[in-house]
Amino acid sequence: MLAILLILFFVMVVLFSLVVIGILQLVFDIFLELPYVGANRKRIKTIIDFSQIKKGDRVIDLGSGDGRLLIASAKEGAIATGYEINPFLLLLSHLKIRFAKTKKAQVKKESLWNAPLKSADIIFVYALRKSMKKFEEFVYKNAKRGTRVVVNTNPFPNKKPKKHENGIFLYIV
Repeated sequence: MLAILLILFFVMVVLFSLVVIGILQLVFDIFLELPYVGANRKRIKTIIDFSQIKKGDRVIDLGSGDGRLLIASAKEGAIATGYEINPFLLLLSHLKIRFAKTKKAQVKKESLWNAPLKSADIIFVYALRKSMKKFEEFVYKNAKRGTRVVVNTNPFPNKKPKKHENGIFLYIV
């Protein structure tokens, strides 16, 4: 009887913890310019295809979420760095990167606005439509000429993409 009560207590604690984490994630998303929306496999494939990653390319993911684009980039031979401030997504990214057993992907607990875009060959951007002008200005002001910028879902408002497909947009700085 005591064992059953302990198991039930443990299950309730786990469920309560998951609910609290979900609520905190929602609060983070409300206050951040980059809500977490995990890209599906089809979009990831399009993003990687548009990136035209060559071995040794440097990828920066602005608001890297759970790290799935970092891992996909590293598997293509890139050195991928994500910038993420959400502690839950940071932890998830670290775990996924470790599980993927790649040394070419990392995530930094740092504001994406501090990302050294001049060092990037490829930049990934996902943001809400209302923030895209700010991201466009940031990228075009700070990235080096020729940098490939792959934008998920919401295009830059003042630049014409080189190509677009499946809600993914490619720009060249």
